[in-house]
Amino acid sequence: MSMDQADNMAEQRFHARVVKAEAEQENGRTVYVLRLLNEAGRVWTVRVDAASGALL
Repeated sequence: MSMDQADNMAEQRFHARVVKAEAEQENGRTVYVLRLLNEAGRVWTVRVDAASGALL
């Protein structure tokens, strides 16, 4: 899964906008760390496994 695909998946699933996205190496695998912002102004972080697309 590319970072763009992870961004789109998170935006659709959480009805929020990705305002920051980074790729990190964790235990030998790539994890996308996405910061999301919703219309109410809430900000939170979601971690996505780059290989499977699973939320961590």
